[in-house]
Amino acid sequence: MGSDRRADAHYLHAPRPLEPVISAPIKAPRALSWLGDSDELLVGAADGTVWSVDTAHGTRRLFTGPAEPVHLCSRGPELAIVGVGGRLAYFRNGSACWTAETGLVASLGLRLGQHGVAAIGDDARGRREVVCFDGSGGELVRVPVPAGVALGTDGRGEYVIARATLAGLSVCHLEEFLPAGEPTGHRLRFARAGRVVGVIAGGATLWVDPALPPRDVRLAGTVTAAVHLDGHTLALGTAGGGVAIVDADADPAARPHPPRVDTHGPPMRALSFAARGRWLATVADSCRVWAF
Repeated sequence: MGSDRRADAHYLHAPRPLEPVISAPIKAPRALSWLGDSDELLVGAADGTVWSVDTAHGTRRLFTGPAEPVHLCSRGPELAIVGVGGRLAYFRNGSACWTAETGLVASLGLRLGQHGVAAIGDDARGRREVVCFDGSGGELVRVPVPAGVALGTDGRGEYVIARATLAGLSVCHLEEFLPAGEPTGHRLRFARAGRVVGVIAGGATLWVDPALPPRDVRLAGTVTAAVHLDGHTLALGTAGGGVAIVDADADPAARPHPPRVDTHGPPMRALSFAARGRWLATVADSCRVWAF
């Protein structure tokens, strides 16, 4: 007796992991940040223009920050932006408050802390530093850190750093000492709730807790990754402009080579999950918002 082709696994197709919602009319987008717990996305363009992209009300121009923004970081009414040349700008309620020169020729991260703003990157000699500024833009301290370090904040807004070695992930406050050891080569960044995600050749790794084994996802060409507020849903962006959504809590056998959706042509620059709703924002040659 012939099989029912509708029940044949070959003919069963899972729904697409991403559905397009918005393609924002922004020329040369570079960096993005969701505004707190809202559905509003802030996007920095190459010319320094900062745009608001709202899933309900569309796209509007806000103000001008540093050209060629590398990172945007928002918290409530606060927004910090650092550009390719190391210029840092701080805005509150849409008004420019101050700018400062970080001295970092390669900016790798940006954080709004309890007492101001901190940036991490490499100086002209290739030395990695964290530069901290107070709420008025005055430089507080420069702290040298090892290669491979990421900058974040704890629940009180104090700066913390993380580094991955063959012995595992270490997290400590900024001016404490990280354990020695050969770095794994991950490009680390802090996600919400203290989680750390690292991108390495061929995929990404998620650390939910430094005391627990990390969770690996394999995807060729991965260049960036983001973690949802739920702490286990990962988005991976590739050099070919694709995005894959994967559950890091799934069985390890189900995590390698997740299905990829071709969202852009050029390499993915950045992606970010909204804190509310099921939205994923992506930036490559254009800025798009997806439902997942």
